[in-house]
Order: sequence, then structure tokens, then C-alpha cells
Amino acid sequence: MYKKLLISFALFACLIFSFSMCFANNATDGLKDAANGVRNVVGGVENTVENAAKDISNASKNVTGAMENGASNVTSNVENAVTENRDTMATNNNGYNATRTSTNATFMGMGSSAWTWLILGIAALAIIALVWYYSMQMNRSNYNDRDE
Repeated sequence: MYKKLLISFALFACLIFSFSMCFANNATDGLKDAANGVRNVVGGVENTVENAAKDISNASKNVTGAMENGASNVTSNVENAVTENRDTMATNNNGYNATRTSTNATFMGMGSSAWTWLILGIAALAIIALVWYYSMQMNRSNYNDRDE
């Protein structure tokens, strides 16, 4: 069985290697055609990638340009509005004179700041007194925590 396989394989190998046809045998046409085919494929891919990059770049430039134009329009509109308001305010004062409306009113001879500090001081004393009272109560009581 092995002899038959070995003989068949040997005959098949001899049959394959007995032909002298080679792809590169005809150098004028075969290699040139292959090289041109590869060159055309690579060139086509290169053109496709280049065109895609140009399209992306142009889209990005268009978006950026539109944003710049929009921002420029907003800026000019704000500047115009500020100029209009400034001019309107400068011409329409109607003789208005701002005077101080707050008076330094006092109650029992003390201003609002003095009354605020007085109330805060009394509240602080009350808190300190309560803390002292409850801490002294804990010291005086016979509180037992044990369960008997």
C-alpha cells in the first residue's frame, strides 16, 4: 500500500515539474502586466484614501467657517446693542440725580451692626449656660448603667 502511494506521489511530482512554463518566462508582457496591475491597484487605493481625506478636511473647514461666521455675527450684534444702550442711557437721563436713600437709623442709640453683635453675644452665652447646666447635672445624678 505504501509503495503504491509513494509511486503515485513520485509520478505526480514528476508530472508537475516536467512542464517548463513559467509566469516570468515572457519578461516583456507578463511582468509588465503584473507590475501595472499592482501599480493600478495601489494607485486606486491611494486616490480613494486621498479623496476621503480631502472630503473630511473640507467638511471640517466648512463647519469651522460656519461657526466663525456665527460667532462673528453674535459678537457684532452684542457690540451694536451695547452701543445703542449706552447712547440711549447717555441721552435719556431726564435730570435724574441718585441720592442716598438709606439712613443711619438707630434704635435706642445703637445701629444695626451693634444690635446684631449684641444678639449673637446673648445667644452664645445662652448656649454656654445650657451646656454647663447639663454637664453639671450628669455629675450630680446617680445614674447606673448596669443591668442588675
